[in-house]
Amino acid sequence: MSAALPRRLHALRARDALQDIARGAKPADQILETLFRSHKEMGKRDRASVSDLVYGVLRDVGRLQALAGSAAADWLSRHLADAGHATTAITALDLPAPVADGAVPFHAAHNLPPDLHARLLQQIGEAETAALATALNQPAPTDVRVNILKVTRAEVLAALAAQGVAATPTLLAAHGLRLSSRLSKQSTLLLDGEIEPQDEGSQLLAQLAGAAPGETVIDWCAGVGGKSLAMAAEMRDEGRLIACDISASRLAKIAPRAARAGVGCIETRVHGVDSLTGMAADVVLVDAPCSGTGTLRRSPELRLRAFDYTALAALQLQILGDAARCVRPGGRLIYATCSLLEEENEAVVDAFLQANRQFVAAAGPAGFPAGLLSAQGRLRLWPHRHGSDGFFAACLEHRA
Repeated sequence: MSAALPRRLHALRARDALQDIARGAKPADQILETLFRSHKEMGKRDRASVSDLVYGVLRDVGRLQALAGSAAADWLSRHLADAGHATTAITALDLPAPVADGAVPFHAAHNLPPDLHARLLQQIGEAETAALATALNQPAPTDVRVNILKVTRAEVLAALAAQGVAATPTLLAAHGLRLSSRLSKQSTLLLDGEIEPQDEGSQLLAQLAGAAPGETVIDWCAGVGGKSLAMAAEMRDEGRLIACDISASRLAKIAPRAARAGVGCIETRVHGVDSLTGMAADVVLVDAPCSGTGTLRRSPELRLRAFDYTALAALQLQILGDAARCVRPGGRLIYATCSLLEEENEAVVDAFLQANRQFVAAAGPAGFPAGLLSAQGRLRLWPHRHGSDGFFAACLEHRA
């Protein structure tokens, strides 16, 4: 095999993946996983090269679109040219030649969709938007949550050091570690449920719920259960934790994860199928569906999607109102998103409080990191300030 052949194959595989990603059918990581399964001849280095190409394009796709147009193959061609590959090499890859340099708008240079850029400018100003955009274009760090039902953070640090993996305690999350590199899926720490991959910001949302042993807790939009598992650990697996979602297939992934983690207090219910009538929970966490703009480091393909923010806010308000009916008097309601935008966050909470006078702003739980919550019990995490994904959360209490 000639030296040029692997590069050509890597580029062609990356082109195929980018074309699928641009269609918006599935997240980038799932598309790559499917691609790699269909090309079993690709080794670890091949897969890494293709992934680097794909994510390199996605982390610069705004500028590439401005310079090269709307076709995914053209983005890749321009990306390869900018990386120093000769035009003749690009032609050999069956890709179009890159266009010449031109003026690139601010939003494109910072890899932000124009509507998101305009909203952020109004919300936080130009300098802060530029700093945020720079952070969003970096790869996300590798964070894990230590399962305190099985091990301590010190024990996991020692085990990682023995494997030659550098790690440091997260600055804010009580049980988090930030790793220097990803672990193999065959790591015994993962297989034995001693750690779970989870961004520090996501860990803080679960921590903010303040779930305690013996309580009844509802994770209203549980997905595959990352926050459910974190709250179950805080509860010492004592009490009742109901993980709910509209997707039965997502909920089905919780049981094997819970078994690995040594968690037995979680039960699952599908919205619209299983009734929650009459529930009176101590804590309800609503991690609402949103635009996901706070996770662009992790899911850069979201830049290619168009969002109806008004429709999202209406849905979020409806979901929050539905969940609130399951909070007992004196109980806590946590609203959260991984969106950066006020209209999905503060505006939704303000509208809810206006319509539901029995709920009031509440303080966070004892031991929550000082200085993170506003006087209204609201949390804002920013990638450029806190090093986590972008998150918002508000603590509310059902006034007895």
